Amino acid sequence: MPHFKTTDFMQPNFPLLYQSDGECFVFEDIYHSSIYDNLSIIPTSYKYNNINQEFLIEVKKTQNSTLVKYNKETKVAPIEIIKNSLKILSGYQKTIISDNLNPKSIKSSLKLPFIRKIQDFLDFNKFTKENNVKTNQIWLEIGFGSGRHLLNNAQTNKDVFHIGIEIHTPSIEQVARQIGLLGLQNIAIIQYDARIFLELLPSNILDRIFVHFPIPWDKQPNRRIFSTAFIQESNRALKKDGTLELRSDSEEYFLYSKELAQKSGLFDITEYKNQNLNVVSKYEARWQKMQKNIYDLILQSKQVSDDKTKQYNFDFKNKTLINNVSKQKIIKNGYFLNIDDLFISRFNNKMLKISFGDFNYPESRYIIIKEKIEYFKALPLPTNINYKCHKLLCDILFKEN
Repeated sequence: MPHFKTTDFMQPNFPLLYQSDGECFVFEDIYHSSIYDNLSIIPTSYKYNNINQEFLIEVKKTQNSTLVKYNKETKVAPIEIIKNSLKILSGYQKTIISDNLNPKSIKSSLKLPFIRKIQDFLDFNKFTKENNVKTNQIWLEIGFGSGRHLLNNAQTNKDVFHIGIEIHTPSIEQVARQIGLLGLQNIAIIQYDARIFLELLPSNILDRIFVHFPIPWDKQPNRRIFSTAFIQESNRALKKDGTLELRSDSEEYFLYSKELAQKSGLFDITEYKNQNLNVVSKYEARWQKMQKNIYDLILQSKQVSDDKTKQYNFDFKNKTLINNVSKQKIIKNGYFLNIDDLFISRFNNKMLKISFGDFNYPESRYIIIKEKIEYFKALPLPTNINYKCHKLLCDILFKEN
């Protein structure tokens, strides 16, 4: 976690603008928590060419020091953006007790074009135009790990656009660097939960989905990527005759996934055992050395799916914040809304921190309240539950002008 510790945080004159080598950082102001006396946040923006990122930096006082670090709810990638922003603020401090801001980090510009935000995919037609995607063939790999299979596919299938999704931060950083070094232009990667990602894609958009060696979760099957909902969403996102391809060393996981596919009736099913591929992941090499069996399940979509047409509006138009905002929890049938904190700046601008959504896939957001009210960094993802939470929030905290 990038951070530095100082005896007492010395504030620069906000707003602070810092430019170097084409990169631009803007530190807007410092906002103080109305609930926790020792906590503050600094809204920060980063620009490089046509790439914009927004995030928060936290300032947390303890008895003997002050910790300055990135805010995990608004984390951005690559990590060098965070490190460089903290390095700038550390330059204003009289004393640095400790830090982990490696000055020899790879330039963020090497990784930036390939690490995408979930919001980039919400308008998929816009995404393909802005990224000059000239092919109508799109492959998705879920949980790409070290990236061997993903990078090999991108190198050997130049007429295909490749999307990789992974939740492990070091893997994202490592593969982004490799993409930059290899000069690949037909690939984008994202750090996100694949189950939600699939829900947000248009119907009939993917040609292939790869899921290679997912964690079996034998003792917690509810955590498996393969589920009834995942099967259905994969089928919807796939074109007719597109394939969902599982490769696993776990026979139990293979049989479980096969049963789900059979029950769905959505796929033609083909299976293989110990099939050789052109590229072998480090895990597969390990299993082969142990002489473990490798199972392949190929699910071919049998139908053209209906388009997704549901639209949600997350605006705060013509609303005013009610003054008596308090920390509270609201639990409804199948979803929740928590009002976690209210931060206030010296100019009486406000930022509200909330968490909400499905109990299995909760989200956190900040809402910035100035002349107008809007979500900071990104809107909630356009799901029915998130929209219910948004309307509940408006009923509780805002009034019509």
